[in-house]
Amino acid sequence: METELIRRLQEQQRVLRLAKQIRPTDGVPPGLVGLMAEISGAECHSKELAARTYLDPSTVSRAVAHLVTLGFVARTPDPEDRRASVLTVTPLGREALVEMHAWYGRVATEALRDWTPVEIDDFTTMLARFSRDMTTYLSKEDAR
Repeated sequence: METELIRRLQEQQRVLRLAKQIRPTDGVPPGLVGLMAEISGAECHSKELAARTYLDPSTVSRAVAHLVTLGFVARTPDPEDRRASVLTVTPLGREALVEMHAWYGRVATEALRDWTPVEIDDFTTMLARFSRDMTTYLSKEDAR
């Protein structure tokens, strides 16, 4: 069972890479959409963003700098700590996120057109549970 699950997860990674390659970019580099979505959900410091996304702080710093240069993210001084910056998604960034989420939504809707609503709900529930349980397990492993 585990071997088949691992194969299916690897297959899913390939599908996600394909989606990133073929989606309209709207100027947003494919690997940076997730970071923008995280910032959009709750403005934060770069350090917090790295922790939430499980990415190296230097990777996040470079990605954020690129998003700022493109005009999708803004840095504003933190009113409580002037040495730090708060990251926010700009109106241009929000527009790009809306367009990308709409594209992914159309793709998913089309891909799942032969699925029943119950199958979609079950899959969504199980995928959420899997992600939660894997995160819990990996967090414990990381603490060792």
